[in-house]
Amino acid sequence: MKIVKETIGLVVHKKGFAYLMVNHSQNINTDFQDAWLKTEKDLWFNAGIKEGIYRYDGQKIHYLDFPSPKVINPYNVYSVTSISKGRNNMLWIGTYAGVFGYNGRNFTIINDETLGLNVEIEPLHIRSIFEDSKGRLWIGNNGIGVLLKEGDSILNFSEKNNLVHPSILRKGDEAPPGTLEHVFTITEDSQGNIWFGDRDTGIWKYDGIELKNYTKKDGLTNDFALSIYEDKDNELWFGMSNSSIFKFNGKTFDKQF
Repeated sequence: MKIVKETIGLVVHKKGFAYLMVNHSQNINTDFQDAWLKTEKDLWFNAGIKEGIYRYDGQKIHYLDFPSPKVINPYNVYSVTSISKGRNNMLWIGTYAGVFGYNGRNFTIINDETLGLNVEIEPLHIRSIFEDSKGRLWIGNNGIGVLLKEGDSILNFSEKNNLVHPSILRKGDEAPPGTLEHVFTITEDSQGNIWFGDRDTGIWKYDGIELKNYTKKDGLTNDFALSIYEDKDNELWFGMSNSSIFKFNGKTFDKQF
């Protein structure tokens, strides 16, 4: 058993935001000793470079190892990059090397092997996941674009919409304008639109039929959105990589901070 002395405490902001901070009040076992389980009240947090996740049950923090993932690409690891709650009690956990879906009993694993991807040509490098109101799972990658899981089928949404440039190596190289290849954040607004934040090409909105791309020409100061959030008034906020915050006015973006 391995016990780490750095410990983790939970802080909940008065507005409902929750985050973890290091303290010295308790020890955390980093071995896979706690059984995997989940409740509706659980809070989940990434565990840094560890190939597992922290679960907070309201009283105690548990570290859970992922179920023996097969290392297919030695340059990718199963460290958490994104978390999304879904239907049928499903918790989706995105890591660089794959996705783990956990429903309290069984795991669904999506990785290079299950998708039949050639890691020399188009390896997964997942940076964002999101299950929408229709039960579709969106998987944003840094290199090969957005994958879309509907039921038991998975397709490359970016390729289907001709948003992957044919000359790109699909391994993180800078992408040209008008592509959707490096997606770091995904969300759905109250109207059912799906929003993507791309590392190189700005913000994208998908209304179920058409895709619209927003860039500096629409008021942004840079083209890399790291977070997207809709507030209780149905206003959309965008956090950019240069630390600026924008709000969408329906047509363009207004800088707030």
